[in-house]
Amino acid sequence: MKETFLTDPAIINKARELKNSGMLVRDIAKKLSHENDETITQIALWRLFTAKNKENKNKVSELDYPSRSEIENLFSELLQKENDIICVYGGEKLKRKLMIRILNSYLYKEFTYKEVKINLNQWVGESGFYQHWQYLSEHNFIEKVDDYKFKFCDRVKKWKTFGQV
Repeated sequence: MKETFLTDPAIINKARELKNSGMLVRDIAKKLSHENDETITQIALWRLFTAKNKENKNKVSELDYPSRSEIENLFSELLQKENDIICVYGGEKLKRKLMIRILNSYLYKEFTYKEVKINLNQWVGESGFYQHWQYLSEHNFIEKVDDYKFKFCDRVKKWKTFGQV
């Protein structure tokens, strides 16, 4: 049997982005296969991800965590009354209402992408929810605990609990 490996850098980067966002490997394989009109197998993705895990992982520096103003802009219920749209990210309008709901539901718990998507995705479609999640992840509002679990960073927890960062 022929071993399958991913060699296209664009597909590799997209696969890693999807994995880091918490998407399941089977869903990544389906999505990439559909987008690229070629078969991307789960085993090829597992080989890619296990090879990446062996590399040195970079820690997030203190400066990369969100500032108080960024946290307030994203999760402020007062700002939501003025304007529910935060910004346009990845072609989707990010809704403050969804971000606040995610924060209130999962602030002190570990959670998965799938769990949050099933429980709270009522206002945006599949790609819209993914863009919201990607924004939280990319801007370090949430951090990875293990392969599939995430939690809110300490700065967000402090802001919500004490109103300070």
